[in-house]
Amino acid sequence: MSEPVIVLCSYETVRDALINHAEQFSERPFIPVINLSTKGYGEMCLLGPRWRSLRRFTLTSLRNFGMGKKVMERRILAESKYLIQAISETRGKSFKPRMLMASAVGNIISSVLFGEHFEYKDEKLQELLMSTYRNVRGTSSPLSTICNILPVLLKIPFVRHKAFKENTFLQTFVTKHIKYHKETFKPESPRDFIDYFLLKIKEVEHEIDPDFCDTSLLMVVTGLLTAGTDTTASSLTFSLMVLAHYPDVQAKVQQEIDEVTKSLRLPEIMDKPQMAYTNAVFHEIQRVLDLAPTAIVHAVTEDVNFRGYTIPKGATVIPFLTSVLSDPSQWETPEEFNPGHFLNDEGQFRTRLAFMPFSAGKNWRHKDVQ
Repeated sequence: MSEPVIVLCSYETVRDALINHAEQFSERPFIPVINLSTKGYGEMCLLGPRWRSLRRFTLTSLRNFGMGKKVMERRILAESKYLIQAISETRGKSFKPRMLMASAVGNIISSVLFGEHFEYKDEKLQELLMSTYRNVRGTSSPLSTICNILPVLLKIPFVRHKAFKENTFLQTFVTKHIKYHKETFKPESPRDFIDYFLLKIKEVEHEIDPDFCDTSLLMVVTGLLTAGTDTTASSLTFSLMVLAHYPDVQAKVQQEIDEVTKSLRLPEIMDKPQMAYTNAVFHEIQRVLDLAPTAIVHAVTEDVNFRGYTIPKGATVIPFLTSVLSDPSQWETPEEFNPGHFLNDEGQFRTRLAFMPFSAGKNWRHKDVQ
């Protein structure tokens, strides 16, 4: 049986749906491969109270480890020194930066989730990065796409195994760390995110079908690794490529950083207001990169009369963010790399409503987590 899928194009249309009609477009559709591989605990699967409970706990725990605070900035600045050292060891020879970027990002995320920091050549770190990479590629592979369209194929053991094969690598890696944490767990002194989650599991173990259990722990940690490591490493690598391709832009960014820091220290978040051009460059890099062309898929909660069309309840909705980031009605030169998109006539940074590199809107799921 066929089901309707609606693709939203242009800034005005996407904004109208995700912001002006946020409640009606807040549902998630059933995506067979993701729902089955994550046992219903994936970011694109969870709904209602369970989703809010896990998200609230995750955000609170991550903030306890410094997310959005000075302690996280210090951790990132410290890691950047390891990255710079690793790059300097190439001694000017050509190299592929992707793995070095991924190593730096993986270390930062690993320190929060697992309480570990690795040498860049450590086999554990390499296993983590490769598992994360394979997990991301497995979810978007041609076979997974076909199985999402024809889920009946997942009833065939061989197809099911092959479709989930890549996804299980990261889950296996995380499972090993969870097992170690359970063996060395000390409730009085939690070390990292996994320990805090284990504490929460113990707290609600008397409940029937609790939100916090071994399965949700595995899937939440796997989801955090997938969402953070590969995407951030890809963004950093692309940033390097853009700066190398535009040496004049690179020189201007460096000049601004040197002027603000007096060339005595690494730039910090507090310097952001004084670095309008640098800020504009990295916003423009994200616009051009277009890392998440279709964002997270939505579904409507009820029959919706939207822009002259009736969208039936449960219909899948795909916000096509590429059409927003390259909308000629919103960007002066949409097909060109132009930091001026984010600068006003005085050279100061300006925000753009059409800057939606990942998505937009504030639906009902976020209300009690703000």
